[in-house]
Amino acid sequence: MRIDTYRRYGTTTSFHPVAMLTITNPKIAGFKPCWATYRGLTILFDNIGLRRDGPWLRLDCALDAIPEYTLYRGLRAAMCSLNTDDLLRRYLFCALPPATYHVTLWDGPNDGNVAQSLPEVRQRIEDLLIDIPGALSHGNLISGTIAGSPLIRRCGWQVSFTVQRLVIVHQAALVALLAPTAETLDTFTTLNGLRSSWNATFRSRFGIAAYEPYMPHITLGYFAHAALAEDAQADVPAWEEVVLHYTAGTSITFRSASLYGMLDMVTFFRTVR
Repeated sequence: MRIDTYRRYGTTTSFHPVAMLTITNPKIAGFKPCWATYRGLTILFDNIGLRRDGPWLRLDCALDAIPEYTLYRGLRAAMCSLNTDDLLRRYLFCALPPATYHVTLWDGPNDGNVAQSLPEVRQRIEDLLIDIPGALSHGNLISGTIAGSPLIRRCGWQVSFTVQRLVIVHQAALVALLAPTAETLDTFTTLNGLRSSWNATFRSRFGIAAYEPYMPHITLGYFAHAALAEDAQADVPAWEEVVLHYTAGTSITFRSASLYGMLDMVTFFRTVR
């Protein structure tokens, strides 16, 4: 295995502690990411076909068994075409399993933002995160408040998305940005307004809020190192062409949203309704 430990900054070459790995053993095709614990509560649009896992429904969908998942299958085909093993070797890019693709409507308390919480509720939020996924069904004040959000209680709506662009966000994640279809733009506008209002309400009560403005997206994977995400920027236009090719003419439709608990970037649960 050859390890190159340099990066080029402009016209000056300097050494950098990021390892670019080249596999020379023909019996090894690549590496698999190990996902770190990252607990939180989030509101996701409901996918069809969640897998029963004990008392929970787990985000682990059989994409080929569900006709409505043309967009997800297109993204899976695009990532296969780009060769996720090669992306891992070149950029330490860790692709998410397609069975866990999802669209987040609102991010709640998690290990990354707990420090933003108001002092009087911080211990309660920390205890909540330790108890995930159990906290979803224990009548916890915070999870109960989120479960009562108008984003979840609203019924009878339908919103559809298509893939618009491919971007690297915060030198960390490769995401497919989505746009609402023309037919469901009014519904999306209404949901976006509800989200902003709910976001402000939750911030006022608990000190934590999701990003604004809302940018619906599907995360395709994460870069293990910000410097390599920066290096990958030059390839994004070519990758975007591939993604738009495989997702052309496809869309994903949602009719509801629910409260989910997450344990890491591939493990999401919600209660059975």
